[in-house]
Amino acid sequence: MYIRITLESQQISLDNLDSLKQTLADEINFNPCYRKANGNIGTLYSWSETIDPEEAKKVGENGKSKELVSTTDIVELQSNKEYICDMDLFFSKHPDIKVKVRGMPKTVEQNYTHVIQEIINVQEKLENALRKFDKQIEFNEKVNVHVGGFALMSINQVGFGEDMCTEKVQDVLNKGWRVLAVCVQPDGRRPDYIFGKYNPELQDGKVDCTKFYG
Repeated sequence: MYIRITLESQQISLDNLDSLKQTLADEINFNPCYRKANGNIGTLYSWSETIDPEEAKKVGENGKSKELVSTTDIVELQSNKEYICDMDLFFSKHPDIKVKVRGMPKTVEQNYTHVIQEIINVQEKLENALRKFDKQIEFNEKVNVHVGGFALMSINQVGFGEDMCTEKVQDVLNKGWRVLAVCVQPDGRRPDYIFGKYNPELQDGKVDCTKFYG
């Protein structure tokens, strides 16, 4: 059972403060406490108190000197921060700490079966999506060629080159063209190529064909 708490303003020891930090797994806001001349313990009032013996000897403009106080291992918790913690764990380790609870306690499952099931469900959805994608864009068995996707549909400029060497093909690819087809000629030493690319300057459905010389 998880709760959202605010620590009330109260004095605790430094050891209890360290234990509280470990339980809440967070930094805790606090003010150091000092022992006053009358034996009381509280926070420092800098305008009337000091921990410096030399400063305590000085007389201020009001004709009074500051009261000398001493350090202690006590701190005063600040109540300006919220924490989320396990209710049973917190109160079993810190029964004397005063807190304010905001909202209703929330139950969290201690096992992770539901998390594993969610991961399995997501995996099944991805596998189903991939199967549907493969069925739509697969292989045309009648002519033994792959069916083009959206990248092929965006091409609006094509080109071709006859008997092209590898270096020339690379030059064309470096200019942004992509190979659409390789046509091997039975009487040629090198194949012919068909290239394509998207040209944003071609508008209104215009299509252009470029010839490359190998």
